[in-house]
Amino acid sequence: MKKKILIILATTAILVFVVFLLIAYLNHLHDKVQETYLENHYIFDKKFRIDKTKIDSSSNKYLSHGTVTAEALKLFRFLEQRFAGKSINDLDDHFNKVRQYLYSRFKQQEAQTLFEIYQKYLKCQIEITNNSKYRITTEDPRHILSLLYMAHNLRRDKMGKENADALFGSEVKENEYLLRRAMILGNNTLYGKEKESQLQKLKSDMWGDKAISIGEDNNPYNRYQLKLQLYQKDLSELDENAYKLKIEEFRKQFFSKDQIRRLHEVDEQIAKEKENVERYRAAEKKILDSKDMTREDKDKQIKALQEKFFGKDAEAFRRREIMYGGPKN
Repeated sequence: MKKKILIILATTAILVFVVFLLIAYLNHLHDKVQETYLENHYIFDKKFRIDKTKIDSSSNKYLSHGTVTAEALKLFRFLEQRFAGKSINDLDDHFNKVRQYLYSRFKQQEAQTLFEIYQKYLKCQIEITNNSKYRITTEDPRHILSLLYMAHNLRRDKMGKENADALFGSEVKENEYLLRRAMILGNNTLYGKEKESQLQKLKSDMWGDKAISIGEDNNPYNRYQLKLQLYQKDLSELDENAYKLKIEEFRKQFFSKDQIRRLHEVDEQIAKEKENVERYRAAEKKILDSKDMTREDKDKQIKALQEKFFGKDAEAFRRREIMYGGPKN
């Protein structure tokens, strides 16, 4: 009898393990399918546009022909905060207060429509916040894009596509663009020309001829830094002289002669500071490696060395040493 029980338990354990592996495999497969889909499709492309001024005949800026407008997101977030409960157990009380608020400010049918959509909105927010499958566990933009897609699909499923897209479309599209942009910039296998081409295609695909400012701006220095990011692989493969020439070429694209001169001055200052630190480290190492001094003597000599090399900045240097752990000896 005991033997039969043991066999049953063992068989059950094996079945549970197999089911666990199957679920893990299906989840992995689902993630891969999502990533493959997102490689060839956008959540929102240039066809998606929201006219925030569109309202129905009642002149309610939060509704348009029975669905919410983009403006309703501000209202919903206000309601979420205004009547926030202490826990999920207070949800019924929260909804009662929201209903009363809406009915006191809108016509009955409008209030009812907003309230019904708000309930779905909040339940989606709770699900996305509390369910670990929507939690960001990595800085990989590809993975975060997949989570963004999955979360918005939940909203579309629970709230209806029109309502979900009206509320979150602009926000999701901007995040999607920034994530896809980060994927291009962070791809260390691509050269600058390839990255520039892909970035231009991304802008065209997602925004068409619409001017955009998210992720970049007209500040010359920021545009210069973006250029360095785009051409990181190219620059890493150049020798010192070719590197300097390429940097000079890039600077001429963004800065005036006077600005370039000041950048050269900064370069020289940084180079001097780097050389000074390298010389200090060499002298410091000799003291630390000495077998004829006590720890106290070493500390005194190192402090004097810091005063010699860094002068009035010696104290700031010591604070940085403490912050980053100091020299290892």
